[in-house]
Amino acid sequence: MDIFGYQIPTVFGHQIPRIAIVISVAIAFYYIAVFFMRVGMAGLAGMMNVGRGVGGQASKPRQVASAGSGAGAAIAFNRSAVITAGAEWEDVEAINTALAALQDRKKATLMRQGDLQASRTAWLIAVFEQAILYRITALASGAIAMWEARNPLGATLSARSLVESGALVLAMERQLGRLAEAGKLAEIDAYVADRAFVSQPGGWIEQARTSRPVETLALINEADRVCAGVRFSYDRLSEIAGPEALGQYAVFGAIDRSGTSVEFRDAESLDTATFRLILNAARIVVPVAAALEAINTLMARTAALEKV
Repeated sequence: MDIFGYQIPTVFGHQIPRIAIVISVAIAFYYIAVFFMRVGMAGLAGMMNVGRGVGGQASKPRQVASAGSGAGAAIAFNRSAVITAGAEWEDVEAINTALAALQDRKKATLMRQGDLQASRTAWLIAVFEQAILYRITALASGAIAMWEARNPLGATLSARSLVESGALVLAMERQLGRLAEAGKLAEIDAYVADRAFVSQPGGWIEQARTSRPVETLALINEADRVCAGVRFSYDRLSEIAGPEALGQYAVFGAIDRSGTSVEFRDAESLDTATFRLILNAARIVVPVAAALEAINTLMARTAALEKV
């Protein structure tokens, strides 16, 4: 007997049943098909993993890079945006240079060793320096990113906070310098702890709410002596940042001259005047960079006082 023209084999003189041959062939084809399906699926999975890796890298936020002792990507105002706003690029270059210097000072890890190990006060100052560095560069980066994202309110809020943080650094550098000159180690320790590490307990929150604005403005007034114009910019930015007339209608609305309609847009205040206010506020990073250099020197002086 044959199947499809092929003679059916015999075993010990007995012919193999046709159904057994058909089943054997079917089983063989099944395992062959499974093998090739596994190979194909493995290849497809590899292709999907490659695509997922590329997509994942694009969707994840960019990680902070570390180079030497510094940490962070470059932060800088865009030249075309500056020129469009009618500002002097040479002045903004000084801001970008200061921002680059601040980025270089940042550390991914602050090790307590040497003078920082021997002096508790110097250690507190070093921790404050790194924390405020990260805050100031984040605020500057936020102001730039928000403006480029056509979000003037977000840029305004970041720039306003940048002035407040910068004014604090300038005030601390002045006070620490005075105390170090007088050799008052205990006062330095108390001042740094109070300024940088103490949070207001619940019972003091209401009192802090009433006193803090006055104190903040006093610090900004002092900063204005070093960086003229920051108080003016701070006041204007505060008007935009607050939920009042300028911060609501001028930021998001455009009233028709006939008084019959109001158009609302997300980026109504995306104009050159607002950007110039942000640029003027960002100028505070120039004296801040110098102040942090001085604070770094004061760490060594503080450590020396503690050894006496």
